[in-house]
Amino acid sequence: MYGWRARVGLILPADNAVIEPELYSVRELEGVSFHSVRLTTTERAEMPEQGVNLSYVFRELGVDAIVYACAETSFLRGVDGNQSIAQAIIDHTGIPTVTATSAMVQALHFLGLQRVSLVAPYTEDRTRTMIEFLQHMSIDVDGVEQRDFAERGTDPREWYECNLQPPTTAYLMARRAYRESVDGVVISATNFRTFEVISALEADLGKPVVTTNQAILWAVFQLLGIRCHIPVLGRLHNIERG
Repeated sequence: MYGWRARVGLILPADNAVIEPELYSVRELEGVSFHSVRLTTTERAEMPEQGVNLSYVFRELGVDAIVYACAETSFLRGVDGNQSIAQAIIDHTGIPTVTATSAMVQALHFLGLQRVSLVAPYTEDRTRTMIEFLQHMSIDVDGVEQRDFAERGTDPREWYECNLQPPTTAYLMARRAYRESVDGVVISATNFRTFEVISALEADLGKPVVTTNQAILWAVFQLLGIRCHIPVLGRLHNIERG
């Protein structure tokens, strides 16, 4: 059967055209399958609630873990609000759940990164909110490269331009954000390609790199007890948990 090793349920924003191809591009994931439900609302306040309501389908699918795969609408709720999204899905389904934001934070703590540079494809206001969230989680930010792709594009869909970006965009933004004082780099958003450049960034900067989809995959592995080294996904996927 598909997913004989693990079945993972993804709750995706309406616009997300990146996370599924990225996850399926990883050759080492034999026996792991991903199954998505897609939100129909783009109203940020409504997205987590709709995600909770849709999560019931994963009981029928028989998934082993669920991911609320929208970083922005999870960190915008603050530390307690982010956790409440995952808990509401767990209460609704009985299935272990992680949010995109929690996955990033867990990965940063695992790697011991206390000071990071940040790549944020969000508005200035929402980027500030993310920085405040990280600070509440004992992670300081030094160096930010923020870009709201919708401001520079002509498409009326708010997040569409982000999923059109090649991975080199993330690479160049990370190089601009980077400061020598940091322990590593964070690249946020599930709708932003990064997998192809993680290894190059770590080689060029000499520091660990955490991206949202990479952290989601790692966090799911931790939930399910899967051990899988993935060379292209950097240090996070190639060191053992102590």
